[in-house]
Amino acid sequence: MKTLTKRIIAVFAVVCVAMSSFAGCGDKKKSSSVSSDDATMQYPLEFGKAEDGNALATAPAEETTSAPVVEDTTEIEDVTDADGQPVTEAAVVTDAEGATVTDDSGAAVTEMVNVTTVVKKSGSDSTTTPAAKYESKQDGRYAMWLDISKDENFFFEGDFLHIVFKVKENIPDGDYKIRISPDLSDVAGTAVYPSKVIDGTVRVTKGTIEDIDVSGETGMVFYGNNVACKQGDTVDCYINIKNNSGLVAFVIWFYFDSNALEFVSAEASGEYQKIARDTEVGAGGKAAATTAE
Repeated sequence: MKTLTKRIIAVFAVVCVAMSSFAGCGDKKKSSSVSSDDATMQYPLEFGKAEDGNALATAPAEETTSAPVVEDTTEIEDVTDADGQPVTEAAVVTDAEGATVTDDSGAAVTEMVNVTTVVKKSGSDSTTTPAAKYESKQDGRYAMWLDISKDENFFFEGDFLHIVFKVKENIPDGDYKIRISPDLSDVAGTAVYPSKVIDGTVRVTKGTIEDIDVSGETGMVFYGNNVACKQGDTVDCYINIKNNSGLVAFVIWFYFDSNALEFVSAEASGEYQKIARDTEVGAGGKAAATTAE
């Protein structure tokens, strides 16, 4: 049985229900109401980090982070002389079909053009912080929620968590992963395991990036999204679900390189947004607050 099932389902469902005269479990922000006739067990959506000391949200084992993926590139540059001036040469002029253009006397027409050369560049040639000197730093946040008040599973599809990052200036161009680690339970108190988890990617100044394609997936899939941007941009990242088999609780950790990405805020989104809001109302709390810490 996974950590979430043991700690949340056991702590809330067993302890609080057994103590039906107890007014609530947890502090005011994470309040749960219990009556002798009906136990309404709810833990409003909350975002936090390991340093918050929430014993219910246990972080999985950390993975070693590495520098962003920076591929070698090739560029065409002008050849210059010792004084830094472009070197030129005569080149035959051709038409749109590639045929040589001639003058009235039948001689080939030429023009002076800059001499160019193909230059191979590595990540260390970046105009920002050289990738070879860049050090990444893993940071993480969790999203935690539970609602067993209806004694039934919740089904929601598509994006359900919206996370905003600010891309820091002067970081190397490259791909920065948003790693996802879900811990899930259904109404029976059984741990739920996705068939696949696909991390998201923030691509910085490397052109476009294709969306994550889950159209062919038949099992439950948790996946991020891919976004292309440049240094200094604010980007919207999402955690998504496909083929949801039914959930009542989750602790979802998302990890990122905090030397490249600054966490700004997080909130519920998509179909899950109403579910999260109803959980807040049922628990007598306020709407889940975003945080920039």
